[in-house]
Amino acid sequence: MTQPKSDSLVKSLLSLKEADRIEYVNSLSPGEFRAFLATLDEEYKADAWLWLVNEVITQDEATQVAIPWPDKEYLKDLFWLFQHESIICLPKSRRMVVSWACSAWALFNARYFPHHAIFYQSETEEKSAFIIDKRCQFLENNLREPMLRRKYKPIKTHQGLVGRMTFEDTGSYIWAIPQGDDAIRSYTFSILVMDESEFQPEGRKALGSALPTAEKQAQLIIASTSNGPQGVLADICRACGFTKFNY
Repeated sequence: MTQPKSDSLVKSLLSLKEADRIEYVNSLSPGEFRAFLATLDEEYKADAWLWLVNEVITQDEATQVAIPWPDKEYLKDLFWLFQHESIICLPKSRRMVVSWACSAWALFNARYFPHHAIFYQSETEEKSAFIIDKRCQFLENNLREPMLRRKYKPIKTHQGLVGRMTFEDTGSYIWAIPQGDDAIRSYTFSILVMDESEFQPEGRKALGSALPTAEKQAQLIIASTSNGPQGVLADICRACGFTKFNY
């Protein structure tokens, strides 16, 4: 049997082929397995990227095929930004997995850190809830190691999608909200993701309400594909001299 050899349990598992990993885990006694899971969780809590590439299964939405998290350098850089910056603006093209990355970052914080209020905002509640239901919930329910999956309370919207996930261990939640400033003004967020901000007619109002909280070290992530030379992210791009996002 191949055994992992590294000071880091996670990194050692990454060095194993899938069959060797399964064989190693199955060889552990119940006590060893509990210690194994506890060590994994501690290492993952300290490094979101290790958690992603070792445990997270995503989905190719074009084919509906479940696939391991893509180990791409630009995604690794993006998660470095998530872990080190409070305000992040992401003009993106489709098929870059940025929306999945934002969903995974929201999930990572909700499952590992207590008392986080994480809001996911799109044009409508239904579009926001689609992200919670089909991405955040999918990621948690399909972690590579089933014993690492955490208990959460799902609350559904009127459309039948999970619009809120509250984790039992941390009390943190991810909540789908529609565009505008009402929800942002009513609650203090730890993380706010403005998804497809260019397609939110009330995006500027939302940004105006979010900035005071973001300036107090909460995190604001603005991500969108282009909707022409308009929208809050296009304004930011122009101010920075980045004009290619205008079409």
